[in-house]
Amino acid sequence: MVLAAFIYSISDILIKLLTLSLPITEIAFIRFFIGGVILWPILISRGISLRGEQIRTLILRGIFGTVSFFCLLESMARIPLSLTMVLFYTYPIFIAFFSFLFLGEAVGKMEWVLIALGLIGIYILINPDFHSFNRGYLFGLLASLIGAMAMTMIRKARESNGAMIIYFYFCMVGGAISFPFFLYQFKMPGLQQGALLLFLGLLILVAQLLMNHGFKYCKAAEGSLLLMSEVVFTGIAGILLFRDPVTVRFATGALLIVVSGFGLNWVSRKS
Repeated sequence: MVLAAFIYSISDILIKLLTLSLPITEIAFIRFFIGGVILWPILISRGISLRGEQIRTLILRGIFGTVSFFCLLESMARIPLSLTMVLFYTYPIFIAFFSFLFLGEAVGKMEWVLIALGLIGIYILINPDFHSFNRGYLFGLLASLIGAMAMTMIRKARESNGAMIIYFYFCMVGGAISFPFFLYQFKMPGLQQGALLLFLGLLILVAQLLMNHGFKYCKAAEGSLLLMSEVVFTGIAGILLFRDPVTVRFATGALLIVVSGFGLNWVSRKS
């Protein structure tokens, strides 16, 4: 899980670079296309059925994951990379809310305190007076909310599916959704951009397989706790490579969100 988070952080850097010159729909489709093309012959050679188990869960995971990825790309294109990743990793807050509202699971006092800390952190990050409000904040939160649903589906699908078939379905669903937008907004990449797109597809494939495989050995909350190390890796990269501003407001909001996320995952893991 930690290795997956580190590789994800490298892919975040590449995505940020690519969003400066290519449409997000093109980045998304190429990512899904590369993953599907590589996995298809591997699955067939190993005699793994492409049908999979729990088809509905696999398709829902693909839909939620694709929409979340689009929102994440849009956020990266609009606001600093480190800020996008901090907002994305508010998903433990949404998981706690979903469990309470839809599953009727009890939420303890400590969890309510941690949720409140996370919400305060979000409020601080997106600028309380809204003078510099950017839709990138909204897309970052949407990526987190929908991503929380996708992670729940991964955990459920992992009960009867291998890591490769889960990601294969994700690529197929994501490719089908993004293909029309890819055709409409296509922009011919240069040699360097093409190489980065190829490398990005390979990196995300490896990270996804590591993450999906990791969920076989740990619960959703425990895996999410380890994946949050991506915030640290990407945050450092954003500050060093893209000169993301480190203001008191950013540091305070990010700290509250990270503490909230770690706390919620830790409480869930212990229970």
